[in-house]
Amino acid sequence: GGEPRPESVPVAMGRSIHTARSNDLGVWFDFDELCNRPLGAADYIALAERFGLIIVEGVPQLGADTYNQARRFVTLVDAAYEARTALVLSSRVPMSRLFVGFDAEARPTDGDEEVAPEGSDGSNEETVVVGKGGSSSSHATTIVKAGDAEVEWSATGRVGVSLAQLSSVREVAFSFRRAESRLAEMSTWEVRR
Repeated sequence: GGEPRPESVPVAMGRSIHTARSNDLGVWFDFDELCNRPLGAADYIALAERFGLIIVEGVPQLGADTYNQARRFVTLVDAAYEARTALVLSSRVPMSRLFVGFDAEARPTDGDEEVAPEGSDGSNEETVVVGKGGSSSSHATTIVKAGDAEVEWSATGRVGVSLAQLSSVREVAFSFRRAESRLAEMSTWEVRR
């Protein structure tokens, strides 16, 4: 593969990403060089298409306090996977403990978790959509009327948590599980030349 040398890899929109250590076989980065900088999918795709091997040294355990770095790392894993580029990682934690604390759980912002009056049998309920926002929507809200009581209905089952927020949280948790699965699969690949 030759001696390590710097290289400038072209990225979309006329940009480029600079590598300090690359040769004909691959490129070597510290985790911070790739994931602690404002890089995105286009940068990782360019690297994965240019090199058959990407080595990332010093991958930390990724938790809620490193959310942005974790998202960038997942994007790198996805780019390498799609390009069939081998990804070699060095980390102080096993792969099964790489992502911690990313649970798909939405919590209400107002502490109220009821979506209907307790003990309601449905015989005296009326559902209406009001043309003003509630705590989980800025445009329209579904109100369940049971006798004299009015309770906002939330699609998430949580007052103060929108369906979009819950969907986003679940997507993030899914992307981390997908990255773990892809890393396991990629560990069996041979280096593309």
